[in-house]
Order: sequence, then structure tokens, then C-alpha cells
Amino acid sequence: MNTPEIQPRPPRTPRGVKIVLALSLAINLLIAGAVGGAFLGGRPEGGMRDRAEAARILGLGPLATALDRRDRAAVISAAGADRAAMRAERQRLVEAARAFAEAVRADPFDRAEAEAALERQRAIVSGLQDRGYGALLDYLETMPAEDRAAFADSLQHMLARQGRGR
Repeated sequence: MNTPEIQPRPPRTPRGVKIVLALSLAINLLIAGAVGGAFLGGRPEGGMRDRAEAARILGLGPLATALDRRDRAAVISAAGADRAAMRAERQRLVEAARAFAEAVRADPFDRAEAEAALERQRAIVSGLQDRGYGALLDYLETMPAEDRAAFADSLQHMLARQGRGR
């Protein structure tokens, strides 16, 4: 009788090595995605993400979305919405939000301080929105009638699509 030979198991890869390999793969994919996104997106300084954020901070919302890329950039530029200004305004909002959080945390609750912090936030947002609306109206005033009509059509089409989704 022949006894079957027992094949030795190949050595297992230690768990730590597997974790390191998985992390290495994840990092490589993140780097490849970032490089590929930058290359394929071709966004220059002050790219689309910055403009979208600036439009949001300026309170333009769907109005900015209805503008074409060139017009949106011009309106945001006219509002003085450069990166440094947006960062400064966002920082003021964060500071007001922190003051609100501190007022909420106070024991006993200080309603007047919480109200004052919310008012500071509202004033900052309102000022930004006024700048955005003013820049939009100034820009629309310089547009030819057919371009304004195209903007209005784009806005109505976008709003109708949003309305159907609800």
C-alpha cells in the first residue's frame, strides 16, 4: 500500500504584509486619481471647483448654474470673489459659528449672545449675497438681449428639471 504524500502548504503571507500592500495600493490609486483628474480636468488656477464654491458663497445658486462658464467666471470676478476674499469671508463665518457654539454651550444658556452670533453670520451672508446679486445684475445689464434670453431659458429649463424631481 502506498501512502499518499502530504503536500506541505505554501507559507502564508503575514497579515501585516497584506495590510501594507493594501495601503500601498490605496495610496497609489489616490495619487493616480489626483494626477489623472488634474490632467483630464485641465482646471487652471481658480478652476471650476473654486468658481462653484464662490458662486455658492455669493448666494447665486441656480442663477450661477444657468450662466455659461465664461459668464459665471465674469460675474464672480466682478464680485471680487477671488480666493483670498472668499477665504476671509468663510473664516469670518467660521468665527461667528464658533461664537454661536460657545454661546450654546454656556450654562446657563445665554440667548442674547447666541442671537448676536447668529446675527453676525446673517450679516456676513447677506453682504456676500448683495455683492453676488449686484455683480450678476451689472453683468446682465451689459449682455445683449439674445444672451439674456438664453440665460433666462437656461434658468427656466434648470428650474423645471428640479421641479420634476420633487
